[in-house]
Amino acid sequence: MYGQNTISRTQDFYTDAHVFKKYCHLSRERTFNIMIIDDSKKDIQLFQDLLSAESHISFHLSKWTNPNDGLLALRNKEIRPDLIVLDLLMPTMNGRMVLKSIKEMSDLSLTPVVIHSSMNNYENNVAMSILEAHAFFAKPLNVELFEDFLLGEEF
Repeated sequence: MYGQNTISRTQDFYTDAHVFKKYCHLSRERTFNIMIIDDSKKDIQLFQDLLSAESHISFHLSKWTNPNDGLLALRNKEIRPDLIVLDLLMPTMNGRMVLKSIKEMSDLSLTPVVIHSSMNNYENNVAMSILEAHAFFAKPLNVELFEDFLLGEEF
């Protein structure tokens, strides 16, 4: 069991498990509405393919390659995801700026946001914690850890 403010860490995964469990009550019996914002169509497709092939959860994936368009869809309430998956390195607006914008939207401030990036270093994970992202997953996605995270299971 992790402490209230501790960050759990494995090689490709960082999280504050208690924060996620507090705000996201998901189960295998329902469909997860997941929004992914990543400038790479290839990475989005890989994320979707891995989740489809290896996961035991039902999900609907909303895909956005332009962070500004993704934020606009959130502001206009076109989408209300259970979880937002966010890349850090994007050309028009970096993931930290997108996360900050999401947290400033009062109706989305408690929506879990996870970082999914190839930049697996300490500095980015500290930034994730400060900006209140709920987890960090290294690319390519470890589906078993991601599923455990969604279901609030121990890892």
